[in-house]
Amino acid sequence: MNSRLFLALAAAAAAAWAFKRWRQAIPVVMVLLVFEGAIRKWVFPGAQDIVYFAKDLLLLGAYVGYFTDSTEGRLHAPKVPMLTLPLAMCALFGLLQIFNPRSPALLVGVFGWKAYFFYVPLIFVVPAALSSDLQISRFLRRYVLLAIPVCLLGTAQFFAPASSVLNSYARQQVDETQIATFGSSEHIRITGTFAYITGFTSYLLATLILVLALLAATRWRFRANLWIFSAFGLALIGLLMSGSRGPILFLALLLPLYWWLAIVREGGVATSGRLVIAAALVGCLVVYGSSGATEAWLGRAAGHSDVAGRLTQPFLSPFRALDAAGLFGFGIGTAHQTAAAVVSGVRPYSWLNGALVEDEPGKIMVELGPLGFMLFYFVRCYLAAYAFRQVFVLRTLFHRAIAIGCLLFFIAQLPGGVVFEVTAGLYFWFFAGLLTTVVALDRQAIQAALAARPRPVPLASTVRAAAARTKAGTAQLPPAPTAPRSTG
Repeated sequence: MNSRLFLALAAAAAAAWAFKRWRQAIPVVMVLLVFEGAIRKWVFPGAQDIVYFAKDLLLLGAYVGYFTDSTEGRLHAPKVPMLTLPLAMCALFGLLQIFNPRSPALLVGVFGWKAYFFYVPLIFVVPAALSSDLQISRFLRRYVLLAIPVCLLGTAQFFAPASSVLNSYARQQVDETQIATFGSSEHIRITGTFAYITGFTSYLLATLILVLALLAATRWRFRANLWIFSAFGLALIGLLMSGSRGPILFLALLLPLYWWLAIVREGGVATSGRLVIAAALVGCLVVYGSSGATEAWLGRAAGHSDVAGRLTQPFLSPFRALDAAGLFGFGIGTAHQTAAAVVSGVRPYSWLNGALVEDEPGKIMVELGPLGFMLFYFVRCYLAAYAFRQVFVLRTLFHRAIAIGCLLFFIAQLPGGVVFEVTAGLYFWFFAGLLTTVVALDRQAIQAALAARPRPVPLASTVRAAAARTKAGTAQLPPAPTAPRSTG
């Protein structure tokens, strides 16, 4: 039995398992996301397409298991009409876009619709899969610790030559000259266990934000968090060794917001002091432990003069693509990277008539047109606004800390790749599921507290009941004794 057939049978069996154990399947998918690239690069390089869709098959089984499970009493996502209605309209608009006459093939639209909406059900499935504070905390604390072995592997990649087996991408044939380096530096840009650099940096950004949320929930205490701090430092080193500037820049821009919401509003002076000490220790680990990564990253960052242009490009590209897109765009999926593999016999992306855009906001405008663009980005902006509101509404510190983490990730991904970068897309909707989970748990705790509280009895009812008891007691008294008559 060849490896492709074996993997196909294993994927089908995994989907059946996910249908039966859909609650356990969600954490498994998130872990598989971290190691999928390693499996594609080093374990089954001849069956990369099957491995690539393995997590999607697991999710499909989990979705079917969730929506067919009639178990009572499970945690349900809160009803948010301002989110679900536009999201449903956007999904319907995307379905119609499959039949856009400017699209080169229906299959392009099918894969495009999957890229936009396949991970959306996590909003509803995650609350039922991680249905308690203990489950969420335990899973997230263990999950961020995965960054330790992943980033240690990245460190080995950084010091290995480009010809090393460690430094490869998920392609059939990759020459060492195709491995990305730090410009004039001899060091390569690491990928860790991921197939490419973008997936690795999306993972590190999500991990760092989760670490910030977990530390906020414990008020940055050192006790029982030493491994979390280690993951934090190694993830920062991994970002430097990846050579990516965007995630580090976004983290720097988001830190003041995090300081206000998670430190000033929550912790006070003691938490601020612990954060300063922790930041100094982690900073020393990054500077002295990266051994050349900081210099290489600074050299790459200084090698581009048009920094302002690159920062504003994601926000301006939709307007530049507006004329070429027209009212309804070229069709969902037409600018996606899978379109070139689906359509054969023509020059890749020739159907876009030169409307090639690098950033995701511009690509969405090209595919969906202004109406679809506004619908889709309304959902993304509303998720950020909803998370910001929950930071001030939720009752417990743990729930607020998770909401802060979701808010930071939603803001960071506004110009980022939720559709055209699979790792970031899966994390985006997983964070959306985490947000709906803590909102549902907070509301459940409030309802339980109200139900346990003794109900006050109205004063009028109390007076009537006392009068009735008095009257009943008087009626049951024996007759008063009479004086004996005189017989004299």
